[in-house]
Amino acid sequence: MRSLGFAVAAIWVGLAPAQVQNFKPVTTRMLENPSPDDWLMYSRTYDAQRFSPLQQIHRENVSQLRMAWTRGLGAGTVETVPIVHNGVIYVAGPGAVVEALDGTNGELLWQYKRPVPANLATTARTKTLAIYQDIILYTAPDSYVVGLDARTGERRWETKADDRGHTSGVIVVEGKAISGGTCANGLRANCYIAAHDALTGKEVWKFYTTQGADDPNPDTWGGAPVEKRTASTWGLPGTFDLTRKILYWGVANPTPNTRLARHGGNIEAISRTAPSDLYSNSTLALDPETGKLRWYYQHLPGDDWDEDYTHERTLFRTKFNPNPK
Repeated sequence: MRSLGFAVAAIWVGLAPAQVQNFKPVTTRMLENPSPDDWLMYSRTYDAQRFSPLQQIHRENVSQLRMAWTRGLGAGTVETVPIVHNGVIYVAGPGAVVEALDGTNGELLWQYKRPVPANLATTARTKTLAIYQDIILYTAPDSYVVGLDARTGERRWETKADDRGHTSGVIVVEGKAISGGTCANGLRANCYIAAHDALTGKEVWKFYTTQGADDPNPDTWGGAPVEKRTASTWGLPGTFDLTRKILYWGVANPTPNTRLARHGGNIEAISRTAPSDLYSNSTLALDPETGKLRWYYQHLPGDDWDEDYTHERTLFRTKFNPNPK
C-alpha cells in the first residue's frame, strides 16, 4: 500500500487524452501461454508462479538499474498488481481510477474515473485488473463489474454484483471474468464468487462461499441463520489448472470472528475439526464452466482468531509415490 500526494475527483472522463495504438486483442491462447514481454494477469500465468522469463536483467547487471520515469497517482490506497500488454501498463489507482500508461515514459494514454461519491471512491482498492480480447475488466467500489475498451478506456458494459465489496479483483478463464469480494452488510447474499461473460458482462454463474439450504454437504453451521452466514473472498483471486480445468480459490475466515458471536453464545455449536462453518478457511476447487464445487479442503475449522485463508493458490507439479497406508 502507498499513500500518494494529490487528490483525484471521482468523476467519469468520457474523452481520453490519447489512445492505445496498434492494439492486439488478447486471446485465450495468449493468456495460457503469455509472451515473455507481457504480464497479462496478476501472477503472469495461471499457476501463480510470477516468474518472468526475460533475461535482459541478470545478476551481473542488476546493480546498474536506474529510475527511468515516475508518475504520481491520486491520494489513497494502492493494492493493485498492474498488467502489461504490448508495452502498455494498465493500473487501477486511488479514487476509483483505471489508467493506461505508455510503459516507455509513463505518458497517460487514457483514464477512466468511476462516477461514484468521493467517500466511496476513497475505499477503492481492487487488487487486480484483467484483460481479454480488447476489454479491461475492473471491479469497481460501487459493486459493479466493469468492462472497459482497452484502446480508449470507454465503458463497454457494467453489471451490478449485488452489494458485494470489491476489494478483490478479476481473473479471466476461458472467456469468463471471474471475481470475488467482501461479504457486505454481513449477508450471505453478498458473499460469493461470480463469473461474467468477459465480452458482454452477462452473469454466467455464482458460487456462494457459505452453506445454504441447497448445499450438497451436510450443514456445518450449527443452526446459524443461513442469511447471516459469511466467509469472504476479499483477497487476491484464484488460480487455474489448465490440465485438469479446475479453478482454485481461497476463502477467508467465517464472520463474526468468534464462535460465540457466530453461534448465539454457544461455543460448542460447531465442530472443532473439519468440516465446520463451511466453506470458511478453505481451498475451493470449482468447475470454471459451471461454478460447481468439485472438492474443498478446510485448513482451519472452528476459527476463533480471524485467520483468513484467502489470496491466490500457487500451483506446481511434481512426481510422488505415496505409501497407500
